[in-house]
Amino acid sequence: MFSIVTERPEDRADIEKLLDRAFGAGRHAKQSYVYRRGVAPVADLKFVARADADGALLGTLRFWPVRIACHAALLLGPLAVEPALKGRGIGVALMFHALDAAAWARHTRVVLVGDLAYYGRFGFAPAPGGVVMPGEAPHRLLAAELVKGAFDGVSGAIARHPGRPLRGPALNAA
Repeated sequence: MFSIVTERPEDRADIEKLLDRAFGAGRHAKQSYVYRRGVAPVADLKFVARADADGALLGTLRFWPVRIACHAALLLGPLAVEPALKGRGIGVALMFHALDAAAWARHTRVVLVGDLAYYGRFGFAPAPGGVVMPGEAPHRLLAAELVKGAFDGVSGAIARHPGRPLRGPALNAA
């Protein structure tokens, strides 16, 4: 059994090791990392899965603030599970928990780079026409609305957020 809890500052080194095991040392070269460098993940949307028996780190998921033109959005990822434990529902639990938390925090739209076959079950679909991540294969850019219509009229290139994380609907102005 495992529990989903908020990431703690002391988890950082273990998370980095898990990400290396899950994705390899070359993970920092991926296009989605451009949006994470120098930007803190959204503080209240950083989660880990821990073993109930001993508290061992089993998985992790974070959100990062980005913009699509003048619209606030969240970049989900990376989602990582201890490689030997894949297929046991840890990633699914992290996804449902994290998306619920993002919705409760009044975020409205989420993008990620990944496989539709996996992320489609969580409401992700190919990003709407006009939403692009420069340097990324278009078929891998997925989007989900946490509020119906959140991507209506939204188009443009995903851009790094230069400052502190964005929150709430007031920052989603057209």
